[in-house]
Amino acid sequence: MSLSKQSVQSYYMEFLRCAGCSEVFAYENPLHRPITLPVCGHTMCGGCVYIMRDEKKCPQDEVSFEINDTSINQLPTNYPLLIIRYDPKQLPKDNEERYGDCPSYMKLDDLTRSYFTVTEDFLGEISLFIKPIINDEKRQSIFSRSTTRKIFSLLNNQYINHEGRSKVLEAIRSLGEHICIDCIRHYQKPQQLKDNLEAAIRLPKGHFPEPAIQEKVLKTILLFLKCCHPITSGENLVESMAQIVQRKDPYGILSSVHDIVHLLSITPCCFQMVEQADSSSSIKLKPEFQNYESIRREYDSRIIEMAMSNDFCLSAEQWSYLFYGNMQHEFEMALIYQKLHTPQSFTTAINLFYDMAKHAQGDPQTIEHLRGYFQFLSNIDLEKDASQWYQYTAALGLLKKVLKLLINLHK
Repeated sequence: MSLSKQSVQSYYMEFLRCAGCSEVFAYENPLHRPITLPVCGHTMCGGCVYIMRDEKKCPQDEVSFEINDTSINQLPTNYPLLIIRYDPKQLPKDNEERYGDCPSYMKLDDLTRSYFTVTEDFLGEISLFIKPIINDEKRQSIFSRSTTRKIFSLLNNQYINHEGRSKVLEAIRSLGEHICIDCIRHYQKPQQLKDNLEAAIRLPKGHFPEPAIQEKVLKTILLFLKCCHPITSGENLVESMAQIVQRKDPYGILSSVHDIVHLLSITPCCFQMVEQADSSSSIKLKPEFQNYESIRREYDSRIIEMAMSNDFCLSAEQWSYLFYGNMQHEFEMALIYQKLHTPQSFTTAINLFYDMAKHAQGDPQTIEHLRGYFQFLSNIDLEKDASQWYQYTAALGLLKKVLKLLINLHK
């Protein structure tokens, strides 16, 4: 589903505002130019950075800057971010003009300055890649919102030292994984997606419930266990709930009731046996799951975890549509994915992409190139490669190629 121009405008503009005062970054006023803080990656305007120039920790999250003998107001302007808002012709062209008055840049040795320059040039090209897409309503679906966030996470890096370059490589690897998932989305048909998901979470074909049914069953569980007579077993719970739900639903959703109760009963179980006043016992939800938001979050997490453990992956947008029928919960889905992420997740995504693309009869050369690029990005060694010129520049170059190929898939 394409987003409205206004919603996309407001969405990506949040990345172009100061993390401190929310002022939109601008080149004309030096106080409004973006400066990215080390380690934490928050980007603030020159005015806010000047006010907190003697601080050693970021006020947003208390993360230490870990830079020696350098005040944060002496850090360089983030020009790749400005390229999103300006024609490059409106900005200074060379680093001497850009950073001639920047103390932290001027004291760099030749090698470190070369690393800085190649990184800035690369990020500037990334900005130029995405700029026409985020401003074109017809092309906005090329990148999922998760990928868009990862792109801006890459642009919001302070790479003036070795630690900063490691952060750049970390952002590149993470972005590469999300682009891989976007490529899977490109090749995967909706019905194929549903079939593969049901297989991954061990549901019979056609049993994954529609969003409205998921909500109805979960809310009925909450209400039923709060108000009804004692329930002595999971089977008793399913039967009793099904009778109530089916009376209100002429189509009947017995299988969905059974599947959802079973999912919530898997260890660690969301239910517990509670002794009643008459010494009998009854099933109740554990205290941490006794409101809709908490039981819903647990339900979503369990399905995503089961799917990921069986080598199945989707974008956060796709999970949001499957669970809620809209994209409004995409950010929560992204947080769940990040929590469940493992070092093997990227490899799983690569294998799934390769299998999906081959069966979809995509262009063999493009598929092989993408597979090789993804494999290289998944094997990035953050500490080692940040100090090796060939490996570092190769990672930068391959990410550009991956972005180009993803864009070309949608032409």
